[in-house]
Amino acid sequence: MISRPDPIKARIALHYLAKATKKFHDRENSKKKLAAQLKQLKKISTNTLQKHLTELEKRINETVRIENKILKSQSQEDHFHEELKNKINVLEGKLGKYMDTKDAREKRIKELEEKMTDKPQHKQEKILEVQEAIHGLEKTYEEAKKAKIYSKTDMERIKTRINALKSKLKSLKN
Repeated sequence: MISRPDPIKARIALHYLAKATKKFHDRENSKKKLAAQLKQLKKISTNTLQKHLTELEKRINETVRIENKILKSQSQEDHFHEELKNKINVLEGKLGKYMDTKDAREKRIKELEEKMTDKPQHKQEKILEVQEAIHGLEKTYEEAKKAKIYSKTDMERIKTRINALKSKLKSLKN
């Protein structure tokens, strides 16, 4: 499957292509002008030589100026590209850190989810243990009631405590 080109990247590439083409044409035009001037210089008589030398000097200066401008522009682009590379490296570092923390976060979430799913089973086990303990307390209470070892107030207090534990257990179940 062929993907569609990114219009932003295409625009950037076209921009740099146009700049390079303009530089190339400027350089070629300057060289042509200089060659034409030199060709005329060969044909010139001595009385017009000074005029043509002045014109040649202007053309040479213009060519040097354009070459310097191109070199300066190239230097600026190289600096720009170097800054882009540095920014990309920084962003890649940040992305790496983000991915590491994301992985750690996902791992922690899984651990917490596992704990949450394990907790209801654990809670049910605890409820069963408390029910068994209450049942054991009720048996002990009945045996103590039959043996008449404790006073009536102590027995009522124990019964009240067992009932309180039962009501707490009911609220935990809900």
